[in-house]
Amino acid sequence: MVNSYSLLIKIIIKKILLISIASIAFGQNTPKENNLPKKFGSLNDNQKNQLIMLLRDAAKLVNGVRVQESLEKIISAEDIVTDYAPLLNLKGAAYTKIRDFDKAQSAFSKALEIEPKGVMTSFNLYEMYFVKKQYKEAESSFKSFLELNKNIPESTRVLVKYKILICALKQDNTDQAKSILDQFDFLDDYPLFYYANAAMYFNKDEVNEANSWLIAASKIYKPSVNDLYKDSLIEAGWIENIE
Repeated sequence: MVNSYSLLIKIIIKKILLISIASIAFGQNTPKENNLPKKFGSLNDNQKNQLIMLLRDAAKLVNGVRVQESLEKIISAEDIVTDYAPLLNLKGAAYTKIRDFDKAQSAFSKALEIEPKGVMTSFNLYEMYFVKKQYKEAESSFKSFLELNKNIPESTRVLVKYKILICALKQDNTDQAKSILDQFDFLDDYPLFYYANAAMYFNKDEVNEANSWLIAASKIYKPSVNDLYKDSLIEAGWIENIE
């Protein structure tokens, strides 16, 4: 998986593990176990402990760029449980890291069926449209995401608007992109203004002007934040990943 995804993957995995630990701590127990995968609510303590250990190991392996080994752990976890959204999210994150977006999309879709209100799950799923360059579907999904999730952190809201702006540019809807850009300025806490201007220039093949906006952003915002925004430009095909 390209390095530009590393921070996003780490955020996803952290959230998955927190959800996993909480779910296991408060889950129901049953006195018997067998070798067939079960519903999460019917797992006993031994199975839940085995599941969380597999997920922890898998998450470490994903972060350590040992994705194939991580997937082996995930497959073992799927032998234990059939309906556990954090497991499917981790599976999606692993496939995302090796850029197998179809399998990642399938995993995120199944996770969302299990937990329809999973905010990060829905974001992950809609991101697959974006990286697969299905910009019409991505734009529609991201707009719905913002409408249905009014209480998401401002950092997430701004990042999603930035992705919608890129989707608009990719569909030759410059007016819509400009209407989003006009909502922000150079004093904002997040670098949308700079990266959106860069995107506007990249879309016109005015590379020098675009790069000047990227350089300006790099002098103001933290590298981890810049990387999140730069990633979308990489996926849009406007800049190369040199990592």
